[in-house]
Amino acid sequence: MLWNRNFTSLAAANVFFHAAVYMQFPVLHRWMTDVWGYTGVEAACMAVVFGLSLFVPGVFNSYLVDTFSRKRVCVWSMIVLGLATVAYTGVSSSWQILVLRILQGGAFGIALMSTGSTLAIDVASSHQRDRANRAFTWSGIVGMLVGILIGLTSVPHRGFEFLFSYSAALLVPAIALIGSVKVCFRAPLDLPLCSFDRFLLFRAIPPGVNMMAVPLVIGMIFVSVSDIYFYLCMGLGFLLYLLVREIVKRSVDGRIQVGIGQVLLIAGLAVLHSRVGVYPFWVSGALIGLGTGFSIGQFLQLMISLPLHCERGTGYHTYRLSWELALACGILLGVYLQAQGGDLFLTESLITVAGLLLYLAFTNRYFKRHYQKH
Repeated sequence: MLWNRNFTSLAAANVFFHAAVYMQFPVLHRWMTDVWGYTGVEAACMAVVFGLSLFVPGVFNSYLVDTFSRKRVCVWSMIVLGLATVAYTGVSSSWQILVLRILQGGAFGIALMSTGSTLAIDVASSHQRDRANRAFTWSGIVGMLVGILIGLTSVPHRGFEFLFSYSAALLVPAIALIGSVKVCFRAPLDLPLCSFDRFLLFRAIPPGVNMMAVPLVIGMIFVSVSDIYFYLCMGLGFLLYLLVREIVKRSVDGRIQVGIGQVLLIAGLAVLHSRVGVYPFWVSGALIGLGTGFSIGQFLQLMISLPLHCERGTGYHTYRLSWELALACGILLGVYLQAQGGDLFLTESLITVAGLLLYLAFTNRYFKRHYQKH
């Protein structure tokens, strides 16, 4: 049974964890522009700094989780993330903001690796690990939407010190839930200090680059839409995808799944930017959530199927790094286009179409060729 006490605790912790991180995107952006006088583009650059910082501790990932207690590595990375969040209330210069954003990114990267790429796999039986990776990913997306909602609704009504403390407080239940997980003891291994294990799986990078088209667009949407009902509808669309996945048991060709996903994304974007009324606006959120589910579901399946024996955690972490970096770049691109008066819909549509064409022309064949070598 996948949804045992251990996995359920990890999935719930993942929701709190992602909510704590993602609520900071709108909060920090507003704080840097209102309090520190950053331009919108300069503040958005800090999101990219955060995304790139996830890669900084990557070469030490395998050493950390195979030398020290995996739960402790996870808990301490979240503690560092929380302390860095609270520290924003005491900064006195711009370089300190940069350092804290890098520290947060590094801690977030280690926490992602030790949860989804390690603990979630450890507590699942071998024949259920594909399901575990998918379910853990879905819980993170739910947490992402919850965090964005909290950030958007709280910024106009609460002080920044309260919001930073609130973000850090969301990590407390995540830490408590992870602390309750029972994981078998693993004897320390004699591993090199630096390696690409549990960091980057080069065989999974091509589909990862293709997958980045989806979070790149999602990041641009975060910039242009602040309506909470839109994100609620986006979450409902994503839940509808999960329902469809449970009802349709037979295997569906990956080209069809990505095709459906990208077409739904374009349809949602067209309705979103048409601005014809509030109800179509909410429908666009549902279409985007549904399309995201179809596309990401297939890309994730590719990236957890390509790894060889004992490489699953590395493949999954490659997926997570690709997602986070693309979303941060999407935020920067969206802010830049808004500042320059660019066409968001055209750019988002071109990225979505390019993602579909790349999958049909290259990624699908790449996967079949490399998967058959297992």
